[in-house]
Amino acid sequence: LPPRPVAVVLGTRPELVKLTDLVRLLGPAAHLVHTGQHYDDELSGRFLTELGLPEPTYLTGVGGRTRAGQLSAALAQLDEVFAEHPPLAVVVQGDTNAALSGALAANAHGIPLLHVEAGLRSHDRAMPEEHNRVVIDRLADVLCAATAENRRNLLAEGIADHRITVTGNTVVEAVRGQLPSAADRADLLVRHGLGADGYVLATVHRPENTDSPAALRALLAELAALAERTPVGLP
Repeated sequence: LPPRPVAVVLGTRPELVKLTDLVRLLGPAAHLVHTGQHYDDELSGRFLTELGLPEPTYLTGVGGRTRAGQLSAALAQLDEVFAEHPPLAVVVQGDTNAALSGALAANAHGIPLLHVEAGLRSHDRAMPEEHNRVVIDRLADVLCAATAENRRNLLAEGIADHRITVTGNTVVEAVRGQLPSAADRADLLVRHGLGADGYVLATVHRPENTDSPAALRALLAELAALAERTPVGLP
């Protein structure tokens, strides 16, 4: 492939992690386009460096806006990027606003679209991500489903079978590539006063949990009660 003919559009930390191996496989053929949906260095910048990813083309004025604002700002700039440097294909991952922007821009320019992690469904229409992933799957030419269940979801929605491939999940390779040695993992547990298989790791990050004081209070109270019997790690 010639240099930079495949546009990989992303904008969040999970996308950086999950697409790293694909970007590495593409090598010079990858044109990384970062919408800036995650713009803080702790959520984005340092991951580019630590994962050894190429310097992306950055969009501006996207992060921190409403969902509609993010989509409109990213779309306007992607339209210019694809007009100036037309890619042979566009790759997006998952269900973010960045992924939907990349998919819509590819569709507007008639560029083949590949969707990594296609067919994931929560069946919860209150989730913006559910709408994003459904629309992306409708637009995609190649749908890379992580599991057979994801493939069945797509078939049930009328997606043509020849567009779907069950590939496994790229996050598995990402985890294996970043996993510390057994000795380092054991040392980490010791430093935190934990034993293998003897603790609970919890994350609380969805807006349904964090944006309601009552919901957040209830979750933390339950974790505190659990911590009386089993150590709870809460990053």
